[in-house]
Amino acid sequence: MAPPVELGLILSLTVRGLFIGSYEKLREAALEAERLGFHSVWQCDHFFSVDPKAYAEISGKGDPDADVSGGDAGPVTLPLLDSWVAISALSRDTKTIRLGHLVNCVGYRNPALLGRMAATLDVISGGRLEFGIGAGWLEPEYNSYGYPFPEPSVRVEQMSEAVQLIRRMWTEPAPSFRGKHFQIENAYCDPPPLQKPSPPIWVGGEGDKLLAAAACHADGFNSRWWPPERFAERIPELAETCRQAGRDPEKFRPSVMLMLIPEKDAAVAEAARRSFAVVPDSGVIAGTPETCIQRLEAYVRVGVRRILLTIPDVDKKPYRLLLAGEEILPVLRDL
Repeated sequence: MAPPVELGLILSLTVRGLFIGSYEKLREAALEAERLGFHSVWQCDHFFSVDPKAYAEISGKGDPDADVSGGDAGPVTLPLLDSWVAISALSRDTKTIRLGHLVNCVGYRNPALLGRMAATLDVISGGRLEFGIGAGWLEPEYNSYGYPFPEPSVRVEQMSEAVQLIRRMWTEPAPSFRGKHFQIENAYCDPPPLQKPSPPIWVGGEGDKLLAAAACHADGFNSRWWPPERFAERIPELAETCRQAGRDPEKFRPSVMLMLIPEKDAAVAEAARRSFAVVPDSGVIAGTPETCIQRLEAYVRVGVRRILLTIPDVDKKPYRLLLAGEEILPVLRDL
């Protein structure tokens, strides 16, 4: 039997308009998502906000010359809550919804410390942690905070080692690991996570080397803005990578991050979509609930049963979350 469809709500991405900067508003959105039956809520692991045009220039996504909201005329930065403190607070303010980071940047914390932090959060939350990790990409942030920013191949190696190291910390009583970049010796993790054998580990990213590392060591991957056709191509390839690594491909799950703009009036949805021209069309689901359902069903048909949604200005337009939870979520969950 196929696993159920799970919708998650992304409470923060680094792009302005796609995050909630007030904890009270963040808490309200998380509680509403929990009430509506969303599977999970997620925080990005970034330190400051980026206006949409700067995001396009840094990431190479979308059209950097597009007429986008924010822009150079806006403030230098806007409040962006620390991901670990915010998710830890939500673990006490919520009861059932699962909690994750989309995704932890391997370069920002020693992985042994990160594994210890994650285990404690799993205990405090009653076993609700979804552990996300990635190789990192926002070079200006690294430079601002004084972190080294190695070349992509090194960052992927670091991420792969971190996943293996953390998994050992969660499953072995006196774990040791010696890699090229990270080493531990009897790195006791007590209390261990509540989830057995461990919390699920999700790798965020799209590159071939990164996805191969995920297929060898993680429980799933999450990619930004992919269309269903790309999942249809990559899922069989990654399944073969799993088999070659001696892993069951049925236990390696795909996930996608999309921008959702549900509106009763399709013209209103399209106007909102134009404010985020940096997000490619492949990653935008905008329109009436019926239109959104049709677009999202295409992902389910190719085997993607975890869909993580960022809803623009969800704190200022909470009716969008209500539409998603009352009119879209039940249909997808019943597929």
